[in-house]
Amino acid sequence: MPKHLSMAGFKNAILFVCLLFLFPLVNSAQDTVNQRHKVRSPRTATIMSLALPGLGQAYNHKYWKIPIIYAGFAATGYFAITNSDEYHKFKDAYNFKINNLSGEPPNDYAVKYTADQLRAQRDYYRRNMELSYIIAGFVYILNAVDATVDAHLSSFDISENLSMG
Repeated sequence: MPKHLSMAGFKNAILFVCLLFLFPLVNSAQDTVNQRHKVRSPRTATIMSLALPGLGQAYNHKYWKIPIIYAGFAATGYFAITNSDEYHKFKDAYNFKINNLSGEPPNDYAVKYTADQLRAQRDYYRRNMELSYIIAGFVYILNAVDATVDAHLSSFDISENLSMG
């Protein structure tokens, strides 16, 4: 051993080199699954989705689902409005026709169709309008169910090295 190094300095150098080689082993033994996948509360996800559709999906970090939810609401809203407009037109024309009202008809339908045709079309559009409202309710409920299930499944281990047994 050279004279300028003391025994204490030599021990410190050996200890430093040993720790330098052992540090990566300790670091790789840390569990990173819990750091990557925070456990989400299904109750919180449900309440958030019921309060504002899509908020539960944002809570679960599934942002790609939010446009799908709002597209479902937009589609059902469009069909509900369209069917409602047609329903009211046929209803007004039907009432005009069977009450034998005089004067200007409410729309062209009163002139084009018979009373039976007007009633059939009125019932058809009323049924579709109500069906659109029901489907919008299903989209709302499905939004909450999706957020709840996704929060439940957030703690499941889906890594490649799962053991069988």
